[in-house]
Amino acid sequence: MELRGVETFLALSEELHFGRTAARLHLSQGRVSQTIQALEREVGAALFERTSRQVRLTALGERFRQGATQGYDELVRTLRECQAAALDTGRRLRVAYAPTIGGEFATRVATAFEAQHAPCTVTLNASTFRETLIPAGALKNGDVDVALVWSPGGDGRAVRAHDLTVGPVLAEVPRGILLPAGHPLAGRLAVSLEDLAGHELVEFPATESSLLRDRWTPRFTPSGRPLTFTADDFTTLTGRTEILVEDVLTLVARGRGLHCTVAPLLERFPFPGLTVVPISDMPPMVIVPVWLTAADNAAVRAFARLAATYRRCFGADQPRPAD
Repeated sequence: MELRGVETFLALSEELHFGRTAARLHLSQGRVSQTIQALEREVGAALFERTSRQVRLTALGERFRQGATQGYDELVRTLRECQAAALDTGRRLRVAYAPTIGGEFATRVATAFEAQHAPCTVTLNASTFRETLIPAGALKNGDVDVALVWSPGGDGRAVRAHDLTVGPVLAEVPRGILLPAGHPLAGRLAVSLEDLAGHELVEFPATESSLLRDRWTPRFTPSGRPLTFTADDFTTLTGRTEILVEDVLTLVARGRGLHCTVAPLLERFPFPGLTVVPISDMPPMVIVPVWLTAADNAAVRAFARLAATYRRCFGADQPRPAD
Protein backbone atom coordinates (compact mmCIF):
# COMPACT_ATOMS: atom_id res chain seq x y z
CA MET A 1 0.00 0.00 0.00
CA GLU A 2 1.52 3.32 -1.10
CA LEU A 3 1.52 6.45 1.04
CA ARG A 4 0.07 8.41 -1.87
CA GLY A 5 -2.93 6.07 -1.98
CA VAL A 6 -3.66 6.59 1.72
CA GLU A 7 -3.27 10.36 1.32
CA THR A 8 -5.74 10.33 -1.59
CA PHE A 9 -8.22 8.21 0.39
CA LEU A 10 -8.09 10.53 3.41
CA ALA A 11 -8.53 13.63 1.24
CA LEU A 12 -11.55 12.10 -0.51
CA SER A 13 -13.04 11.01 2.83
CA GLU A 14 -12.96 14.68 3.87
CA GLU A 15 -14.04 16.28 0.59
CA LEU A 16 -16.49 13.55 -0.51
CA HIS A 17 -16.07 14.94 -4.01
CA PHE A 18 -13.66 13.67 -6.67
CA GLY A 19 -13.22 17.06 -8.33
CA ARG A 20 -12.38 18.93 -5.12
CA THR A 21 -10.04 16.13 -4.05
CA ALA A 22 -8.21 16.29 -7.37
CA ALA A 23 -7.80 20.06 -7.07
CA ARG A 24 -6.60 19.77 -3.47
CA LEU A 25 -3.95 17.17 -4.35
CA HIS A 26 -3.03 18.75 -7.70
CA LEU A 27 -4.00 15.55 -9.52
CA SER A 28 -6.39 14.78 -12.35
CA GLN A 29 -9.82 13.53 -11.38
CA GLY A 30 -9.11 10.34 -13.30
CA ARG A 31 -5.93 9.75 -11.28
CA VAL A 32 -7.87 10.12 -8.02
CA SER A 33 -10.47 7.62 -9.22
CA GLN A 34 -7.79 5.13 -10.32
CA THR A 35 -5.98 5.43 -6.98
CA ILE A 36 -9.15 4.79 -4.98
CA GLN A 37 -10.09 1.84 -7.18
CA ALA A 38 -6.63 0.31 -6.69
CA LEU A 39 -6.92 0.77 -2.92
CA GLU A 40 -10.36 -0.85 -2.90
CA ARG A 41 -9.01 -3.83 -4.84
CA GLU A 42 -6.24 -4.18 -2.26
CA VAL A 43 -8.72 -3.98 0.63
CA GLY A 44 -11.15 -6.31 -1.13
CA ALA A 45 -14.31 -4.22 -0.89
CA ALA A 46 -15.74 -0.79 -1.66
CA LEU A 47 -14.66 2.05 0.62
CA PHE A 48 -16.99 4.63 -0.93
CA GLU A 49 -20.54 4.60 -2.21
CA ARG A 50 -20.71 6.61 -5.43
CA THR A 51 -23.86 7.96 -7.05
CA SER A 52 -24.42 10.71 -9.58
CA ARG A 53 -25.28 13.06 -6.72
CA GLN A 54 -22.96 12.20 -3.87
CA VAL A 55 -19.95 10.28 -2.59
CA ARG A 56 -19.94 8.84 0.93
CA LEU A 57 -17.95 6.38 2.98
CA THR A 58 -19.16 2.82 3.39
CA ALA A 59 -19.10 1.28 6.86
CA LEU A 60 -15.84 -0.44 5.90
CA GLY A 61 -14.54 2.84 4.52
CA GLU A 62 -15.24 4.60 7.83
CA ARG A 63 -13.39 1.86 9.69
CA PHE A 64 -10.46 2.17 7.31
CA ARG A 65 -10.48 5.96 7.71
CA GLN A 66 -10.18 5.78 11.49
CA GLY A 67 -7.21 3.43 11.36
CA ALA A 68 -5.54 5.10 8.38
CA THR A 69 -5.73 8.58 9.89
CA GLN A 70 -3.80 7.59 12.98
CA GLY A 71 -1.19 5.63 11.04
CA TYR A 72 -0.80 8.28 8.34
CA ASP A 73 -0.35 11.13 10.80
CA GLU A 74 2.28 9.18 12.70
CA LEU A 75 4.14 8.27 9.50
CA VAL A 76 4.12 11.85 8.22
CA ARG A 77 5.32 13.13 11.60
CA THR A 78 8.18 10.62 11.59
CA LEU A 79 9.07 11.55 8.02
CA ARG A 80 9.21 15.25 8.87
CA GLU A 81 11.36 14.57 11.95
CA CYS A 82 13.80 12.52 9.90
CA GLN A 83 13.94 15.18 7.20
CA ALA A 84 14.68 17.81 9.84
CA ALA A 85 17.40 15.62 11.33
CA ALA A 86 18.94 15.11 7.88
CA LEU A 87 19.04 18.87 7.33
CA ASP A 88 20.61 19.54 10.72
CA THR A 89 23.69 17.43 10.11
CA GLY A 90 25.71 20.52 9.24
CA ARG A 91 26.51 19.25 5.75
CA ARG A 92 27.71 21.53 3.01
CA LEU A 93 25.52 21.73 -0.08
CA ARG A 94 27.48 22.37 -3.26
CA VAL A 95 25.53 24.25 -5.92
CA ALA A 96 26.70 25.05 -9.45
CA TYR A 97 24.90 27.50 -11.71
CA ALA A 98 25.13 28.54 -15.33
CA PRO A 99 26.93 31.92 -15.42
CA THR A 100 24.28 33.38 -17.73
CA ILE A 101 21.66 32.69 -15.05
CA GLY A 102 23.45 35.23 -12.93
CA GLY A 103 25.10 34.92 -9.55
CA GLU A 104 22.51 37.27 -8.03
CA PHE A 105 19.69 34.75 -8.38
CA ALA A 106 21.81 31.85 -7.12
CA THR A 107 23.05 33.94 -4.19
CA ARG A 108 19.54 34.95 -3.17
CA VAL A 109 18.36 31.34 -3.02
CA ALA A 110 21.50 30.10 -1.27
CA THR A 111 21.29 32.84 1.37
CA ALA A 112 17.63 32.08 2.07
CA PHE A 113 18.39 28.36 2.32
CA GLU A 114 21.16 28.91 4.88
CA ALA A 115 18.87 31.18 6.91
CA GLN A 116 16.12 28.57 7.04
CA HIS A 117 18.27 25.45 7.44
CA ALA A 118 21.20 26.39 9.65
CA PRO A 119 23.76 24.94 10.20
CA CYS A 120 23.68 23.79 6.57
CA THR A 121 25.93 25.91 4.36
CA VAL A 122 25.95 26.39 0.60
CA THR A 123 28.93 26.80 -1.71
CA LEU A 124 28.25 28.43 -5.08
CA ASN A 125 30.32 27.97 -8.22
CA ALA A 126 29.73 29.10 -11.78
CA SER A 127 29.85 26.21 -14.25
CA THR A 128 31.51 26.11 -17.65
CA PHE A 129 29.49 26.25 -20.86
CA ARG A 130 29.74 22.48 -21.32
CA GLU A 131 28.79 21.78 -17.69
CA THR A 132 25.75 23.99 -18.22
CA LEU A 133 24.71 21.85 -21.18
CA ILE A 134 25.73 18.50 -19.70
CA PRO A 135 25.70 18.78 -15.89
CA ALA A 136 25.80 15.03 -15.24
CA GLY A 137 29.60 14.94 -15.35
CA ALA A 138 30.16 17.28 -12.41
CA LEU A 139 27.30 15.65 -10.50
CA LYS A 140 28.71 12.15 -11.00
CA ASN A 141 32.21 13.25 -10.04
CA GLY A 142 30.86 14.35 -6.68
CA ASP A 143 31.92 17.96 -7.25
CA VAL A 144 28.34 19.26 -7.24
CA ASP A 145 25.16 18.29 -5.36
CA VAL A 146 22.72 20.48 -7.30
CA ALA A 147 23.13 22.28 -10.63
CA LEU A 148 20.98 25.20 -11.77
CA VAL A 149 20.87 24.84 -15.55
CA TRP A 150 19.08 26.13 -18.62
CA SER A 151 16.49 23.90 -20.29
CA PRO A 152 15.21 25.06 -23.69
CA GLY A 153 11.66 24.44 -24.84
CA GLY A 154 9.70 25.96 -21.97
CA ASP A 155 10.05 23.01 -19.54
CA GLY A 156 12.62 20.68 -18.03
CA ARG A 157 12.27 17.80 -20.48
CA ALA A 158 15.31 18.72 -22.56
CA VAL A 159 17.72 18.03 -19.69
CA ARG A 160 16.09 14.83 -18.43
CA ALA A 161 18.26 11.73 -18.14
CA HIS A 162 17.69 8.31 -16.64
CA ASP A 163 20.00 9.03 -13.70
CA LEU A 164 19.01 12.66 -13.08
CA THR A 165 16.13 14.22 -11.18
CA VAL A 166 14.86 17.47 -12.68
CA GLY A 167 13.26 19.86 -10.22
CA PRO A 168 10.59 22.52 -10.80
CA VAL A 169 10.89 25.41 -13.23
CA LEU A 170 12.43 28.37 -11.39
CA ALA A 171 12.32 31.06 -14.08
CA GLU A 172 11.33 31.63 -17.69
CA VAL A 173 13.51 33.69 -20.01
CA PRO A 174 12.81 34.79 -23.62
CA ARG A 175 15.08 33.50 -26.38
CA GLY A 176 17.30 35.66 -28.58
CA ILE A 177 19.91 35.48 -31.33
CA LEU A 178 23.42 36.74 -30.55
CA LEU A 179 25.00 38.53 -33.52
CA PRO A 180 27.45 41.30 -34.41
CA ALA A 181 26.02 44.80 -34.19
CA GLY A 182 26.66 45.30 -37.92
CA HIS A 183 24.75 42.17 -38.98
CA PRO A 184 21.75 42.70 -41.33
CA LEU A 185 19.38 41.37 -38.63
CA ALA A 186 20.82 43.54 -35.85
CA GLY A 187 18.40 46.43 -36.34
CA ARG A 188 15.26 44.33 -35.96
CA LEU A 189 13.01 44.59 -32.91
CA ALA A 190 12.57 40.82 -33.17
CA VAL A 191 13.25 38.00 -35.61
CA SER A 192 11.62 34.65 -36.34
CA LEU A 193 13.30 31.33 -37.03
CA GLU A 194 12.38 31.85 -40.68
CA ASP A 195 14.54 35.01 -40.64
CA LEU A 196 17.52 32.93 -39.51
CA ALA A 197 17.42 30.63 -42.54
CA GLY A 198 20.42 31.40 -44.72
CA HIS A 199 22.48 32.81 -41.83
CA GLU A 200 25.15 30.48 -40.44
CA LEU A 201 24.75 29.44 -36.79
CA VAL A 202 27.52 28.00 -34.63
CA GLU A 203 27.03 24.24 -34.32
CA PHE A 204 25.90 23.00 -30.92
CA PRO A 205 28.51 21.02 -28.92
CA ALA A 206 28.20 17.25 -28.99
CA THR A 207 25.71 15.90 -26.47
CA GLU A 208 23.95 12.62 -25.84
CA SER A 209 20.59 14.38 -26.04
CA SER A 210 19.31 15.29 -29.49
CA LEU A 211 16.26 16.81 -27.78
CA LEU A 212 18.49 19.26 -25.92
CA ARG A 213 20.37 20.16 -29.09
CA ASP A 214 17.26 20.61 -31.21
CA ARG A 215 15.44 22.67 -28.59
CA TRP A 216 18.45 24.87 -27.98
CA THR A 217 18.93 25.52 -31.69
CA PRO A 218 16.37 23.88 -34.02
CA ARG A 219 17.54 22.14 -37.15
CA PHE A 220 14.60 23.46 -39.21
CA THR A 221 12.30 26.46 -39.28
CA PRO A 222 8.56 25.99 -38.64
CA SER A 223 7.96 25.87 -42.40
CA GLY A 224 10.56 23.12 -42.83
CA ARG A 225 13.48 25.16 -44.19
CA PRO A 226 16.83 23.84 -42.92
CA LEU A 227 18.97 26.12 -40.80
CA THR A 228 22.66 26.40 -41.68
CA PHE A 229 25.36 25.48 -39.15
CA THR A 230 29.14 25.77 -39.06
CA ALA A 231 31.11 22.66 -39.93
CA ASP A 232 32.77 22.78 -36.49
CA ASP A 233 31.11 23.16 -33.10
CA PHE A 234 32.13 25.41 -30.21
CA THR A 235 34.70 22.99 -28.84
CA THR A 236 36.55 22.68 -32.16
CA LEU A 237 36.34 26.39 -32.94
CA THR A 238 37.81 27.34 -29.57
CA GLY A 239 40.26 24.44 -29.42
CA ARG A 240 39.17 23.32 -25.94
CA THR A 241 36.31 21.55 -24.19
CA GLU A 242 36.00 23.87 -21.16
CA ILE A 243 34.27 26.75 -22.92
CA LEU A 244 33.52 29.99 -21.08
CA VAL A 245 30.75 32.42 -21.92
CA GLU A 246 33.39 34.86 -23.13
CA ASP A 247 34.56 32.28 -25.67
CA VAL A 248 31.09 32.17 -27.21
CA LEU A 249 30.89 35.96 -27.34
CA THR A 250 34.30 36.17 -29.01
CA LEU A 251 33.38 33.63 -31.70
CA VAL A 252 30.26 35.57 -32.64
CA ALA A 253 32.11 38.89 -32.55
CA ARG A 254 34.70 37.48 -34.96
CA GLY A 255 31.99 36.49 -37.42
CA ARG A 256 32.30 32.71 -36.94
CA GLY A 257 28.52 32.35 -36.74
CA LEU A 258 25.40 33.40 -34.86
CA HIS A 259 24.27 31.83 -31.58
CA CYS A 260 20.80 31.09 -30.19
CA THR A 261 20.85 32.20 -26.58
CA VAL A 262 18.74 34.00 -23.96
CA ALA A 263 17.51 37.54 -24.60
CA PRO A 264 19.19 39.14 -21.52
CA LEU A 265 22.64 37.58 -22.18
CA LEU A 266 24.45 40.90 -22.68
CA GLU A 267 22.94 42.30 -19.49
CA ARG A 268 25.03 39.70 -17.64
CA PHE A 269 28.03 39.81 -20.00
CA PRO A 270 28.34 43.20 -21.77
CA PHE A 271 30.36 42.98 -24.98
CA PRO A 272 30.78 46.03 -27.26
CA GLY A 273 30.01 45.25 -30.88
CA LEU A 274 27.47 42.52 -30.12
CA THR A 275 23.70 42.61 -29.75
CA VAL A 276 20.91 40.17 -28.96
CA VAL A 277 17.68 40.33 -30.96
CA PRO A 278 14.65 38.54 -29.45
CA ILE A 279 13.38 35.45 -31.30
CA SER A 280 9.60 35.73 -31.44
CA ASP A 281 8.62 32.14 -32.21
CA MET A 282 10.77 30.07 -29.83
CA PRO A 283 9.54 28.80 -26.44
CA PRO A 284 11.33 30.39 -23.48
CA MET A 285 14.43 29.02 -21.87
CA VAL A 286 13.77 27.92 -18.30
CA ILE A 287 15.96 27.46 -15.25
CA VAL A 288 15.65 24.13 -13.44
CA PRO A 289 17.61 22.47 -10.62
CA VAL A 290 18.98 19.00 -11.40
CA TRP A 291 20.68 16.41 -9.21
CA LEU A 292 21.70 12.76 -9.30
CA THR A 293 18.73 10.57 -8.44
CA ALA A 294 21.04 8.18 -6.57
CA ALA A 295 22.34 11.05 -4.43
CA ASP A 296 18.91 12.42 -3.56
CA ASN A 297 18.63 13.60 0.05
CA ALA A 298 16.60 15.91 2.25
CA ALA A 299 18.95 18.88 1.84
CA VAL A 300 18.83 18.70 -1.96
CA ARG A 301 15.03 18.46 -1.97
CA ALA A 302 14.73 21.32 0.52
CA PHE A 303 16.94 23.51 -1.68
CA ALA A 304 14.81 22.72 -4.75
CA ARG A 305 11.59 23.47 -2.86
CA LEU A 306 12.95 26.78 -1.62
CA ALA A 307 14.24 27.73 -5.06
CA ALA A 308 10.75 27.08 -6.44
CA THR A 309 9.39 29.87 -4.24
CA TYR A 310 11.54 32.22 -6.32
CA ARG A 311 9.82 31.18 -9.53
CA ARG A 312 9.70 34.36 -11.56
CA CYS A 313 10.33 36.04 -14.86
CA PHE A 314 13.96 37.04 -15.24
CA GLY A 315 14.63 40.39 -13.63
CA ALA A 316 11.92 40.31 -10.94
CA ASP A 317 13.27 41.12 -7.50
CA GLN A 318 10.93 39.47 -5.03
CA PRO A 319 10.16 35.78 -4.52
CA ARG A 320 6.61 34.50 -4.73
CA PRO A 321 5.08 31.10 -4.00
CA ALA A 322 5.39 28.63 -6.86
CA ASP A 323 2.21 27.89 -8.79
